[in-house]
Amino acid sequence: MSFGRRAFLQFAAGAVGGTLLSPIPWKLTDDVAIWSQNWSWRPSPERGEITKVPTVCTFCEGGCGLTAHLVEKRRAILLEGNPSHPVNAGGICPLGASGLQFLYAPSRVAQPMKQSRKRGDPKGFQPISWGDAMKEVTARLAKARTDGKPETVACVTGQRRSSMDRLWQQFFTAFGSPNLFRMPSPSDSGKIAAKLVLGEASPFAFSVENADYILSFSAPLVEGWGAPGRMQAAFLHWRSPSGNGATRIVQVESRCSMTASKADQWIAVNPGTEALLALGIAHVMVKENLFDAEFVRANVFGFEDWTDPQGKKRQGFRSFVLTAPCTPEEVSKGTGVEAAKIRELAKAFASHNNAVAVWGDNQAGTPSNLYHELCYNALNVLKGNFRSGGLVALEPSAPLGGLPEVKLDAVAKRGLENAFVEKATGKKSPSPEGALLTFLDGVAKGAAYPISLLMVHECNPAHSLPENRLYQKALEKIDFVVSYSSYMDETSVQADLILPNHMRLERLDDLEGIPGAPYGYFALSAPILKPQLDTKHTGDILLETGKTLGDPVAASLPWKNYEEFLKERVKGLAASGKGALADRSGVALRKLQPGDALQANFKDAADLWKKLMAGASWYDAPEDPLGRCETASGKLELACQGLQKMGVTAGDDVAYLPHYSPLRPSGDEKEFPLWLVSYRTMFITSGYHPNPPFMTKGIFDFILRGKELLVEINPQTAGSLGLAEGDRAVLKTTQGEEPVAVHLSGAARPGIVYIVHGLGHQAYDEYIQGKGINANNLIEVQVDPVTGLGTVWATRAQLRRV
Repeated sequence: MSFGRRAFLQFAAGAVGGTLLSPIPWKLTDDVAIWSQNWSWRPSPERGEITKVPTVCTFCEGGCGLTAHLVEKRRAILLEGNPSHPVNAGGICPLGASGLQFLYAPSRVAQPMKQSRKRGDPKGFQPISWGDAMKEVTARLAKARTDGKPETVACVTGQRRSSMDRLWQQFFTAFGSPNLFRMPSPSDSGKIAAKLVLGEASPFAFSVENADYILSFSAPLVEGWGAPGRMQAAFLHWRSPSGNGATRIVQVESRCSMTASKADQWIAVNPGTEALLALGIAHVMVKENLFDAEFVRANVFGFEDWTDPQGKKRQGFRSFVLTAPCTPEEVSKGTGVEAAKIRELAKAFASHNNAVAVWGDNQAGTPSNLYHELCYNALNVLKGNFRSGGLVALEPSAPLGGLPEVKLDAVAKRGLENAFVEKATGKKSPSPEGALLTFLDGVAKGAAYPISLLMVHECNPAHSLPENRLYQKALEKIDFVVSYSSYMDETSVQADLILPNHMRLERLDDLEGIPGAPYGYFALSAPILKPQLDTKHTGDILLETGKTLGDPVAASLPWKNYEEFLKERVKGLAASGKGALADRSGVALRKLQPGDALQANFKDAADLWKKLMAGASWYDAPEDPLGRCETASGKLELACQGLQKMGVTAGDDVAYLPHYSPLRPSGDEKEFPLWLVSYRTMFITSGYHPNPPFMTKGIFDFILRGKELLVEINPQTAGSLGLAEGDRAVLKTTQGEEPVAVHLSGAARPGIVYIVHGLGHQAYDEYIQGKGINANNLIEVQVDPVTGLGTVWATRAQLRRV
């Protein structure tokens, strides 16, 4: 079903699946049309023939199909959803719809730039030729290897689902540095949880389209959980007469978010206690035999009491969850949810044939508490959702062509044995690539060894990293920083050298998998225009750098350019004989089942490449999760034996089981009597890209008033603080303080201050700078002691009137 312009406005205004009664969207459209005429950089398209070019959006990881409208094939004037694409079926999110503003943004870096003054001075950048810029980087890389210290080179990348991630891995392995990091993501902890439960480090995936009851633990379904286009289409399916129609959505969350307001039921809990509620629900299901006993008996290890490899008797999940701390009465004390309501939720979840529990992060986009992920997952285990064709599986990977084996020399071998995080902490990380915050903290403290060169690729940690002061402090100890960004963002301003990447709509890219989706997916993102500025594809830069460094690095990077590298990847996909192409409308991915034999509708690798470049996408059926099980027991594990390998020494049997284990924030309760909780909204982007002007115009005035940010508090809390609607205040946490205004709302839980993510930029241009404050300046990261990953749930705070 097409999700056209009217449906998009309904979705954006919060009227998903209902009648558009509010005049707000139409007023916004009119305001944007008038307001945009006054922009000094507004492009004025010439008249001429309009052509349409299909591509796949990579502004997020959602993999939606786009159609670009071009005038005379050289000026882009519109991006809209591709109605033939199987993921979004014509839908488009605000970020995708605003994408052309990034193409023509005045904050784009037009050519290589080198800092001539003190680091951080935006006026100190001077143009430098590509030749000189490449020599500068290559010389520093070569010196690190000559000195026998390749591990002193590190990288942070924002690419996870692109083949650029694999190219960075190949380069760093051949070079000899283990210090390749990715920006934090919920998938970091998700992979570890799946590894413990099923033995494979691939995130859980959910067939939410086929559910008749969705129990969501803070998953921002309406705000674009996983893939915005997919969730738009799912909501239409749930609410339309031709779809499920009767799908019931229950949102468990402390704040009445957009998802909570559009759910059938909102369960308001104390922040951070969602996992405790899940245990209370599990207690009722087990005690009253409301679980799939046949599935659990045949496929699950650790439900009953068990014996470990050393012969010690251990408590199982059944006996644990029936203990006093998990009863509805005890759970009610922690969550604020009545015991009767907990029993009601458990019975409703158990009684629906296709009920599924989902969870997610609507805060800082960081990993979750590992034990809490296991609590949510336990509900799906009890429900039998891991059956073949059930509602829960693992994200599959596309069978792309592999990379050549890296032949290591002695320098590389020594370097790879010196992982910074392992040296700094004394233990091996279960998610080395996700340990960025631990790495930055160690660098700032002078742990392990100095970092001579930091390469930052398509991410903005100086702004979008939680507790971003860690990045700034680490920079003080790093000799040289190179930014591979398209924009003069906060991270680029703090760099010594900028090697600008092509903007996303100008370059060839790819995307593997849809976050949280159980089916296989691969697409190419073809450029809609030639590069407008003197920029280069970072993939080409990396390959050129490898060649200049010579063997063994060059031998591991044999491709002449990034396009050739991607073609080799696609050759592997064609040779696998798996999957098919969605090159027409009507492909219903939600109907795919494990074992479905798809007929390849492409002749060979060349034909596959051609069709992918024309906007088609490759897809494959889901996989049987139990068929991928590689745990020690050979079964799905509720008692996770793999925790022993992660250094968990379980004197207490509960350490192996899903349980409520909140991480304690710092700060004195008397000084900081409130909690600060952050949230996200679809009209404010909070990742690599800043909020474009079109989206900023759509921000509600109770969030942003001029350039002033409003935090959300309950009227009861406001009364106790002597605050009224619109009053100015100072918000202080253990991390710092910022000026704010206050908005009173019944959507806020008493005692909590809610702050939106994505604002407060100090870089880019006049259309983006200085609007609101950056929530990351105030929120605190708590490190999960099991995974070593930084998590965010709440920060102690105070709010005082000024």
